[in-house]
Amino acid sequence: MATAKVRDYYKLVRRATAELDTDSTLEHFSTTVIRGIARSMDGAASLLLLDSTGKKLVHSTSWKLPQSYLKKGVLDAKKSIAEIAKQQPMVVPDVRRSRRLQYREETLQAGFASILGVPIMADSRPIGSIRVYLTENKEFTNNEIEFVLTMASLMSLALAKQTWLKETRDLAAIEPMEPKQLPKLKKVRFVHPSEEEFAGILDFYNIEWVYEPRAFPINWDKNGVTQMFTPDFYLPRYDLYVELTTMKQRSVTAKNKKLRLLRQLYPSIRITLLYKKDFERMLARFGYGPMAQAKGHGVAEVLFPAAQIQRRVRALAKNISKDYEGKVPLMVGVLRGVLCFMADLIRNMSIPINVDLMSLTSYSSDKGEVVRITKDIAMNIEGRHVIMVEDIIDTGITLNYLLNHLQSKKPESLKVCTLLDKKARRLLEIPLDYVGFEVPDQFVIGYGLDFKEEYRNLPFIGLLE
Repeated sequence: MATAKVRDYYKLVRRATAELDTDSTLEHFSTTVIRGIARSMDGAASLLLLDSTGKKLVHSTSWKLPQSYLKKGVLDAKKSIAEIAKQQPMVVPDVRRSRRLQYREETLQAGFASILGVPIMADSRPIGSIRVYLTENKEFTNNEIEFVLTMASLMSLALAKQTWLKETRDLAAIEPMEPKQLPKLKKVRFVHPSEEEFAGILDFYNIEWVYEPRAFPINWDKNGVTQMFTPDFYLPRYDLYVELTTMKQRSVTAKNKKLRLLRQLYPSIRITLLYKKDFERMLARFGYGPMAQAKGHGVAEVLFPAAQIQRRVRALAKNISKDYEGKVPLMVGVLRGVLCFMADLIRNMSIPINVDLMSLTSYSSDKGEVVRITKDIAMNIEGRHVIMVEDIIDTGITLNYLLNHLQSKKPESLKVCTLLDKKARRLLEIPLDYVGFEVPDQFVIGYGLDFKEEYRNLPFIGLLE
């Protein structure tokens, strides 16, 4: 995918996310989203919502759709592409040959050759759809579908916010503000570039975040509050506050003191602190930041000798074989660090298995480098027992993204097997079913793990000097 396209997608996600935290009207928000999708994908787009019967779709907001097409007739939610009925993205690569369309001739007359329909979900039920219309035949890529799915999720949040505001106003008997009275839209202004980079990573993995969401009083005197602590981010899905610090380590003492005080005063609050080294290593994993440009030096210490690794791999293979006796699981590995581990693991399995591979890469955006899937699995995993095989799990962000991707393909079961678990850097708690070793918060190399593409062929796992 062209870098310019990726930049457009990234900017729209950021803009829509920022607008959710403003007093922007639903009409303004939906126009921003639909117009942005149409422009970034070089086509037309429309927001369709289910009517009160739940059977008909109504164009709510559209961009570059002819009036004749908008007035073609009532859309049946089950007959029209059917992304609502199936509750999953539906692609029409060639309108001329499709039987999914309720108004095929009208679509051709409007000049459209391919359509992507993505459902908008609320509380596990469809409430509408976003559709993209292109003038050329096209097989939409996974990244394009993922982009529109992200926008559909943001639209769902905006619709839920609108409902909540209406209910609140009704309860308080407050008249809605006139449009001219609405305050100007405000954008997120980050204090430090690292915060913007972190927000970009969260955006890419579809993790909802709020910037500086709440100030906690932590010190008082007789005149009132004397000291506040405001975490940098809040992740609603995980009920987790995240505080970044890229200061010199000797300057972090005061922040740690505030954090301990906050935890004492508010024991129910979940908060984690990302130190400078933690954040730089996270950025390095995505291909940018100071550590990504550093040169390798050598092995400082051997953590796990080759013989110990082989014993542990055999034990994992035995446990998996026992758990999946009578089944044929599909082992999915992520290239390239998992190669050594996965090869030894499957050779020690005592049951029939299938194997598939995925690969990740990084691409440039206007905010740095982020990760995308470049090779998806080739096999159909619907109804299959799938085991995700990883070399190392640290923050959990990449794994969370991959598991959501695989889960969308409707496997019967989905479990995780990892050679190494770096718990000290975990941000998202994800159940790990099979774990080889727990490792300290240091840079490990060998047995498939590299630094600047070196050290993969070491038979042991060690620490980088």
